[in-house]
Parts: sequence; C-alpha cells; structure tokens
Amino acid sequence: MLIKLTLNNFLSFSNKTEFDFTATKYSILSESNVCKSVLKGAMFIGPNASGKTNALKAIGLLIRLMKDRGENIKNYHCNFAKTRVTTIEYTFLINDKIVEYKIDYRFAGNSLTENLLIDGENVLNRVGSHGTLNVNGYNVEEDDLDNETLFLRTASFNTGRFPQEPTLRKLVDYLLNSYYIDGYNRQAALGRTVSKFAEENGVDKLNKYLNDFNFGFSVEYGNQAEGENYKIVMGSDQKGIFFKRNSFPVPSIFYSESQGNQVFADMLPLLINTIEKPGMLIIDEFGNSFHNKLSEKIINYFMNNSFKSQFFITSHDTNLISNSVFRPDQINLITFEDSSGSRVKRVSTFKPREAQNLEKMYLGGMFEGVPQYD
Repeated sequence: MLIKLTLNNFLSFSNKTEFDFTATKYSILSESNVCKSVLKGAMFIGPNASGKTNALKAIGLLIRLMKDRGENIKNYHCNFAKTRVTTIEYTFLINDKIVEYKIDYRFAGNSLTENLLIDGENVLNRVGSHGTLNVNGYNVEEDDLDNETLFLRTASFNTGRFPQEPTLRKLVDYLLNSYYIDGYNRQAALGRTVSKFAEENGVDKLNKYLNDFNFGFSVEYGNQAEGENYKIVMGSDQKGIFFKRNSFPVPSIFYSESQGNQVFADMLPLLINTIEKPGMLIIDEFGNSFHNKLSEKIINYFMNNSFKSQFFITSHDTNLISNSVFRPDQINLITFEDSSGSRVKRVSTFKPREAQNLEKMYLGGMFEGVPQYD
C-alpha cells in the first residue's frame, strides 16, 4: 500500500511536496478506512487548476510505466521550477516491509536514475542506461536501458516477476492490478472495459455487485436481449452490453444509456478487481456524472469491502468532505500559490473534532482550498 508520495519539479508541484497516507489518531472510520495504519485512499479537492489532477498523475505515472504505456518522465517537469531535475519518490508498505522507490530525471544529459530499498537495504539501482539488481544473492545487470522504460519493469519481467524476492513480486502485482481513470474519458461510452470483463467472466459477478449497490439495473451480454415485448438484435458477429431496469425490464443497448450508467458500468470491473485483489483505483473527476448518493455509496462500499487496496480521487463534490465518507486525514486540500506552485494540506492538520460538519467548515473557509469567486 502507498504510504507516502514526494514530488519535486513535477508539473505544478515546483517545490518538494509530500503527501502522507498514514493514519493519524482519529478513531472515526478506523475499521473500514484504515489497514495496518495505512489509509485506504484519499480525496484531493481544491479550486480549478490548483493541481489536484497532477497529484493523481504522479501515482498513475508509475502504474503506466509498469504497464509500458510509452510514458516519458521528461514530459512531467514543472515549467517554472528552478531545478532541472524531476524527482518522484514512492514509499509502500508491502509484506510489512517499507519499500522506498525513487525516480530522478535529469534534463542535463537526458538521464534517468532509479533507486529501490527494502527496509533500508538497497536492492535496485539504475543510472542512465545501466541498471543493477541484487536480491538474495541473485544479480541482474542491464546495459542498454532506454529512458522510457523503468529498470524496475525490465528487471521484473526478465526475472519472471522477482521469484527470489516476494516483497518485490507483491509490489509489482500491486501496481499491475492498479488502474487510472479519467472521469471525463469518452471511452466509457464504448463500454470496452465492461464488455471485455463480460466476455471473459460472464455477467453474474457484475450483477451481484449491481445488486449490492441497489443500483436498480442488471446487465446482459450477447448479440440480443428482450423483455416486456421488446427485442434488440445485433449482427450475428457482434456482441454488446444491455441494461435492464429491474422495475421495468425493457432492454437498452449500452451506447444509448445515460452517461452515469455508462461510466459506472465501465468502471465496475476495475472496482471489482481492486476490491478482490490488492491494488489502487485512481479516478480523476470522480462522480462527475453520478448522483451524490451514488458517489458516497461507491466510496463506502470500497472502504468496507477491500482489504489492502486504495482508492484515490479528485472531486468537486463537497458532500464527500464528510466524516461518514472520509476521515479528516484522507481529505487533501490542494492550493496554488503563484511561483511557489501547488501545495497540499490534510484537513486533519486543522484538528477538527469528529462530530463537526467538515463540509460546512470547508465551505465556510475554516480550512483552505475554497475558490474565491465573489
């Protein structure tokens, strides 16, 4: 689980900025929202263009690099930073061990540096095109690394995903079972994620979760669906997702459904994956097409039913700033301070009492991160 993220010269975070995902002394939601003193996710909220999305991009970047999405770290530097080195540091709790992984990109020489420690012991190093791995007497060296591929990824796949070091293997599995979603991603309208899941696994599990959410719909997958004297037939070589409202089961093809139904259904397989196996689900602009009650339900369900997984979101829905959804130490206020760039403060630093109305306090300006349009 991710317990700390440190950024320097990363997009709008020009100065060294630390995000802390360890639990404080609040007792509220400790049974559901905390696992082994680590928070099961966080919310980032603040004015438009404050840097909320950039915080998520830093977490998502490691996931994309491990999945080989052709990312280049040089594209993530801060345009107004004084330093020419972009640094990202991730600290995880894996197998009850502290894993520290640091990436430096130096513009002078176009050089990438990686360093990984397990409980303080250095096991992976990379400087430029050369990388070395030393775990339990097993050594790997690479001399032809490129700047768009992490040595952590190369070493993982070249060694069969670290059979010699179970902590590294768990870390890689954790990252590969993690997902980044843009809440405004128009790809959701195509239903590719949910269609692939239904093709491989059927729809029983999807409908089980929809029923748990009391969503009011079920789904079918195939080239036709019928109900209430109405039938939809696709081409013989085509398959698709169909919705049926429980109270009136007339079938509806996926692309003709509401945006909220499309986004939720296409997100559901990733929600299932991270609830049932350790991983991270990262959603930018979470809830943009959901009713407030559904947004709250999704978060509460994840927190109550996942174990070693985490849910990171940005949102403008202030109803989520609530002690019934997130703990004060899970709510991160992002502000932008001109040449200093973005900064972060947790609501817990303001020491609100557990019985206080956090949303009302936030909107009343008792914390920070409230846009001033007056």
